[in-house]
Amino acid sequence: MKISDRFIMALRNLWRRKSRTILTILSVIIGSTSIILMLAFAEGISNSQKEMIESFQRLTTINVMDGSGDGSLQVTDKVLNDLKRVSHVKAVVPSKNIYVQLLISDSDDYEIDGSLDIIPDNVFSMIKKDMLEFGNPPSPNEDNKILLGQNAAANKKTDTGDGGYMMEPVEDFDYASHQYFVRLGWVMEDQEDDGVNFGNPNDEDGVEGVEENKPDSIDVPIEIAGKLNNNSFLSGWGSYISESTYKKLKEEDSKISAPSLNQSFDEKGNPIPESDEKINYENLQVIVDDAKNVEQTEKEIKQLGYQTNSMAEANEEIQNQTRTIMLILGGIGSIAFIVSAIGIINTMLMSIYERQKEIGVMKVIGASVSDIQTMFLIESGFIGLFGGVLGLLISLLVSKVINNAFSGMNDAIAQGGQLIIIPIWLALVGVGFSALVGVLAGYLPARRATKLSAIDALRAN
Repeated sequence: MKISDRFIMALRNLWRRKSRTILTILSVIIGSTSIILMLAFAEGISNSQKEMIESFQRLTTINVMDGSGDGSLQVTDKVLNDLKRVSHVKAVVPSKNIYVQLLISDSDDYEIDGSLDIIPDNVFSMIKKDMLEFGNPPSPNEDNKILLGQNAAANKKTDTGDGGYMMEPVEDFDYASHQYFVRLGWVMEDQEDDGVNFGNPNDEDGVEGVEENKPDSIDVPIEIAGKLNNNSFLSGWGSYISESTYKKLKEEDSKISAPSLNQSFDEKGNPIPESDEKINYENLQVIVDDAKNVEQTEKEIKQLGYQTNSMAEANEEIQNQTRTIMLILGGIGSIAFIVSAIGIINTMLMSIYERQKEIGVMKVIGASVSDIQTMFLIESGFIGLFGGVLGLLISLLVSKVINNAFSGMNDAIAQGGQLIIIPIWLALVGVGFSALVGVLAGYLPARRATKLSAIDALRAN
């Protein structure tokens, strides 16, 4: 008997008892839908946790500190060269963080996150067009450009009704339609000492060394060159300026009564001077070419005498938790699959009892044991396959409805994540596993059919 004939006969037999077939397929649909949604929910949890880690620091980023244990690190050419020679290092990124007010010239209602990182010109040159959500990579020698980080956002001032206001992020803000400036210094109105800013710089009892006849603040025009996307090797928090831009801001900062860019203070609250010739970088990060190489790279950096920390351990912990969650949820979903397998066995056994004469006739006319066994396995396999495909379609529909319903209920989903994720591998595994369960469930009934005696089968009522 040809294999095509076996498929045709299997489909014909299923259709002849379509009510029973539909009910059996329904049990498989319930089982496949349950296990696919359970595993998809675990995948969604894993993805949300990974996005949360990425928002704080990329999985390929290693923070490097001094091996003495105090956490500080003097960034020198020797340190940079040592780290560049470590295997799998894609870039070494020293940085210095400052905080300024990044305001919009044509509106007082908006403000951009004002945390800026100064990075060396050679690192700035590594930024390519495909790393930007919009805009163009600025040239390192341009002294009026800011490159927004991935998580940087425009915030709108909203009146709270009690004389104050709160800042709320604005989605789909049109950065290209506005002009911007950086405000250096303090603008205070009868503000008392808050323990951080040391009172109003113009007060007689304020910070020592404040120069009179100079403005309290100064506004420096600035341009937004673009905004980084997920392809960038730089951290998503904060924004970036070149050394040229920082030196220009420092030059303008020296014109105000209390320079604000140098945010290091002594015990009396007086700014600690910084040389204009060289930037004292305070932080150092190593960018690895692939997340799977982070652990090896960290070991080599520690062998050089430095301390490190990264999200590799957190990512490993998340993967372990995800595997545990998948096992638990997959086990729950598999219970429904076991029930559906029992249903397939029951359906196939009943089919054999009803078709004993048909089996006897097939043996008499020369059908082999393999022909009969294969035909029943194909029938049970079709039941599993149809149930798996329909279960996948229902799972896709349910996941879309749930993701849309919960799209605004937490930060990870609001930023583009999903509560339920059905990757291609899960879709293929779900359908394939359903078909496999169908074949396995039909094996015992098929074996029983092959053991029937042709004479006894023909005598059956």
